[in-house]
Amino acid sequence: MGGRNVEIVVGTNEEYLLGYQLQTNKDGSIRLQQTYANHSHMGSVRQVAVVGNSLVSGSADEVIRIFNLHSRSEEGSIMEHQGTITHLSFYGTKHLFSASEDGKICIFNKKKKWKCEKTLKGHRGPVSSVSVHPSGKLALSVSKDRTMYTWNLIKGRKAYITNLKSAADSVKWSPAGTHYLLVRGSCVEVYLVDSAKLLHTVDFKQAISVITFITDELIAVGGEGQNISLYDIGSGGVEMLQWKAHKMRVKCICVLPWVSSATSQVYLASGSSDGTIKIWKLDLLLLTKPKLLGEVNTTCRIICMDAYPSLSKPTSASFVDSTKENIVEKVNDKGMQDEEDDVEFETFDDSDDVEDEELEEDGDVEDEELEEDGDVEDEVDEEEEDIEDELLEEEFGVEWDDEDLEDSDDNDILELEEQDVMEEEDKNCIKFNNTEKKKEKVSNTGTGQAAKTSKKKEKASNTGTGQAAKNNTQRKNKMKDNKRKSVESAVVGMSSSKKKKSVIFS
Repeated sequence: MGGRNVEIVVGTNEEYLLGYQLQTNKDGSIRLQQTYANHSHMGSVRQVAVVGNSLVSGSADEVIRIFNLHSRSEEGSIMEHQGTITHLSFYGTKHLFSASEDGKICIFNKKKKWKCEKTLKGHRGPVSSVSVHPSGKLALSVSKDRTMYTWNLIKGRKAYITNLKSAADSVKWSPAGTHYLLVRGSCVEVYLVDSAKLLHTVDFKQAISVITFITDELIAVGGEGQNISLYDIGSGGVEMLQWKAHKMRVKCICVLPWVSSATSQVYLASGSSDGTIKIWKLDLLLLTKPKLLGEVNTTCRIICMDAYPSLSKPTSASFVDSTKENIVEKVNDKGMQDEEDDVEFETFDDSDDVEDEELEEDGDVEDEELEEDGDVEDEVDEEEEDIEDELLEEEFGVEWDDEDLEDSDDNDILELEEQDVMEEEDKNCIKFNNTEKKKEKVSNTGTGQAAKTSKKKEKASNTGTGQAAKNNTQRKNKMKDNKRKSVESAVVGMSSSKKKKSVIFS
């Protein structure tokens, strides 16, 4: 069976992290022995991910916690997000991708004390899922705002925006990177990278909660029902196998990192809301109902799962509680957030790990050079950015339709410019009104003086009183007509100036 020990970690609705080690019995069955439990989170645990000896977990409490699997201790916490953590995944051995309901995607470097190297912003709604291309140069993300973003990870900025008819629940690249999957409701849509067109759609009949690649063309799907189904997406999405796995909905499926003597055998672990973890043995050649090797009841509602090679002997223990032991190093300094835009974003390549080890002694010098050149790298000309997008397009063979793209930044700039013009016109109107008020005040003063003069004439000669009153009334009417004409001419001038300025944004 296995050539090495395997451990499984699950996150639960009851705010617990639970670890189980798989042990093989003499009869070939599997026994799951609990190795640790942790209750550091203050909300349900939504995401878990493991690389090397590091375990990270994300929760509804908006916090990402970091654990050391070798020492069974909590090393720190990340509070970069302001919303429920919706995605956690590692690319390579050092880069952690996180997403949240706050619409942000953050990228942390494990080798640099979990420093946030880049924050990808663009989505106007909660981010549902993120998937990094196997090359490490591109990433896809979907959101409740009914968009799918294609990110250029070389420069750390968005490359394309695709509008979707409805919000997607998740997105996932195939292991070879030749196609990707979009999950919406009960359907799985398969897209080819070379044409960016929909290849075919697979209807699971029930809402999908988890999808996992077993091979490059064989996927395992679980959802609101009790069954797990296998589909061949390379042959039109034909259902190859389906079996009843749990008593309630299937929440997670993962392929176990076991080395089998038979290349056609695959070991799967599945978790359900019924609280059970089950281990299955699947023969890819026969594709008959897999054999149940073992199970355990966690007594908790399972939400997420990950599997990894075990680093220690099985011992029933808990991670050191960070609230009792002063061992937590907060990695969410504001200074890191201020510096993130000044750091040149690196290409994600596994070969970078070797370079980082060689340059570790000169790390301070390299960081200073990056910070000095960071602003220059970020100020890329539009022509250069277009060339980079064309190179990416040629490399991945993607032909994107301009009608499906939305340049929200340009629209925002136009809106701001229009607002500035309107504010300038409002100021002109205010100045014009103030001038008219002064004229009116002067005219009123003159009118008052004329009234005083008429009163003196009235006292001087009672015989001319009627004629003076008549002349005074005619004078007032004439002043009102002149004022009305000046106002109308000014308004006409304002309206004509507005038309001229609005042509800029037509």
